[in-house]
Amino acid sequence: MSEFLPLALGALLAASLGCSRSTQTAADAGHAMPLPAERQLPAASKPAGATGSLEGRVRWLGPRPVLPPLPTSASVQSVCGSEVADNAFQVNSAGEVAEVVVWVDAPASSVVPESEVLLDQRGCVYQPAVLGARAGGTVRLRNSDPLTHTVHAVRQGKSLFNLAMPLERMELVRPLPAEPTVVDIRCDVHPWMHATVRTFEHSHFTTTTADGRFRLVGLDPGELEVHAWHPRLGEASHRVRVAEGATHTDFDFGGRP
Repeated sequence: MSEFLPLALGALLAASLGCSRSTQTAADAGHAMPLPAERQLPAASKPAGATGSLEGRVRWLGPRPVLPPLPTSASVQSVCGSEVADNAFQVNSAGEVAEVVVWVDAPASSVVPESEVLLDQRGCVYQPAVLGARAGGTVRLRNSDPLTHTVHAVRQGKSLFNLAMPLERMELVRPLPAEPTVVDIRCDVHPWMHATVRTFEHSHFTTTTADGRFRLVGLDPGELEVHAWHPRLGEASHRVRVAEGATHTDFDFGGRP
């Protein structure tokens, strides 16, 4: 035991001196010590991609239109009644217009993302009555009525497809033309049913909500031409300087404030 005690005291003293000795780090030598991989900071704080957005609303400033209901046929009256509301031009009490297609001029994209829009046959009308879509994308057709409807798509007088949908909850998917165009869709069995699809070769488009609002995101800041279109209104356009963040612009149809 007397021989072990001096040895233990010597080892303890050596360890104490080792802990107090200064150690040169990579930072002391003029080299930055890297953070662990999970804590590495980004090389730059500049956000990637386009940072501008465009938002606003579309209004009708003329007398509020009153669209008379559309008479149906005897074969659907047990399901849809003797008449249905005409949803081709929807304006609320504030004059804000729904289902207006809004877009900016943008270069054509050779890559078509997986893009699908829905056209529902519900209550003996097409819903929505106006929609925007990607050229080369697809349209999903749904029959929500316990009735036989048809979907007859026509572009510039040429039939694209004409499909019978006899079953409730039936769905079909069909391609849209690869080039930008306007497609008219009707039901040959129920001629009051009508919808319009406008397609684009880029993705910078949208349609207004029930309160006439729209928002386009992912825009490059700078001067852009912005358009608003509806089958009942025609087309309006103006130039807007889009800044980083949100830029506001409105469209007014039917007169001046």
